Amino acid sequence: MKIALVLTKAMYYSFFDTVVRSLYDMGHDVCIVCRPGFDFDGNKSGRTLLKLLADVPQAKLVDARLREKKAARVIMVRELANYANFLRPGHPMPPSLPWENIYMRGRLHPKIYWAVKTRVGVALFSTSFVRWLLRTLESLVLPEPQIIEWLDEYKPDVVVASPYIWSSDLEVEYVKAAKQKGIPTIAAVLSWDNLVSKGTYLVKPEWLFVWNNNLTEEAVHLHDFERENVFITGAPVFDPWFNLSPSIDRENFCQQCGIDPKKPYILFLGSSKTITDLDVEFIKALIAHFEQVDETKRPNIVIRPHPYASFDMTIFENDWVKIFPPKGGRPDMDETRQTYFDTLYHSAAVVGINTTGFLDAAIVDKPCVTLMDDRMREGQGAHFNYLIDADYLEVARNRYETFEIIDRIIGGVDMKMENRRKFVHQFIRPLGMDIPASDVMLKAILAVGYGKKPEDWKNEIHE
Repeated sequence: MKIALVLTKAMYYSFFDTVVRSLYDMGHDVCIVCRPGFDFDGNKSGRTLLKLLADVPQAKLVDARLREKKAARVIMVRELANYANFLRPGHPMPPSLPWENIYMRGRLHPKIYWAVKTRVGVALFSTSFVRWLLRTLESLVLPEPQIIEWLDEYKPDVVVASPYIWSSDLEVEYVKAAKQKGIPTIAAVLSWDNLVSKGTYLVKPEWLFVWNNNLTEEAVHLHDFERENVFITGAPVFDPWFNLSPSIDRENFCQQCGIDPKKPYILFLGSSKTITDLDVEFIKALIAHFEQVDETKRPNIVIRPHPYASFDMTIFENDWVKIFPPKGGRPDMDETRQTYFDTLYHSAAVVGINTTGFLDAAIVDKPCVTLMDDRMREGQGAHFNYLIDADYLEVARNRYETFEIIDRIIGGVDMKMENRRKFVHQFIRPLGMDIPASDVMLKAILAVGYGKKPEDWKNEIHE
């Protein structure tokens, strides 16, 4: 079978690495399509994709073909649709300032931007009529001819696009062209916050693959998908965690970090750059508190910065506070993933504000602590409520309660263990703890490519 995997950026390939490698091992032809010109190293690189190309001789990578004619007008319609979807009644999040700065301000004419931001503009764009009008305008936009040409050349049996909801000028173009050609289309949700904090699906694929029931409800109620067109795979990106074990003992790991191995350590996981200021504020409070604790009872603190954060947290380092690894380290390769696992595994507790790292920590079965006061709540978006509702986080309502919870956990009292394990099953592997999500996704892709429904993944798929 021929499968086209269309990605906004090469760095997102790592989310599907296990799926793609398995498809190659099964003898299928996968062509990865993404924007050209990506970096070869660093946290925002396409290094996982480059490793695939080095490891698998038959692996294919082609540069994405972008819209040439009237691109600005088409993109404007799509960004307005994203904005309108945020304003729909019942949406749990307003459009965030970072999202507006990156997408709306960068892609809309200034006069249009300010017009839709007025009180009248907000009222108008919150209506179902405007959402219908923008869908109608999109339906009048013909697919890009050069993408049609590429589809005719490659002849994929199925097109898979991701993140899809972030971009208005790449994945949507391939899905639109594939739909015209009668090629089955799939959009795969990249992460747990995408459906509430990004855009919408103005051009709907035939199928939407999501992680769990929570994201199914978001797809139906926030993006108008028919429930029967949403398929639950689990979260393939987390599959490697279920197979890892520590590569180094705790004493040697602590020495590697530069902390006293005789003492427990708290692991602070940094959040994305949009809320780095809150991270800094929280870290300062933790350090200030433990500075007052008797040195013999004081835990170490290991800070793992978010890989995209620009703030230099080495300013916090002392004998018992260390940054490890120094620049965060995106866990997209075997080596960086193992380092991250070791850091989680040997910790006494994981602390943070709002981070996907809480999901990693839950899989590794570590107690998780967060502060939810009025200030920190600013950085805890709607998707964070899934963690709160699951009741597996230790939630402090003020700083002093945070310190009390940490002391209790270090003392050996883990009150949320059962809820944490239940969350991993429901949110990460809802089809079964022993069923890798990558297996479900790749078999569901094959089912769609062979003209079946994704739920037929359990059956033997034959051409």
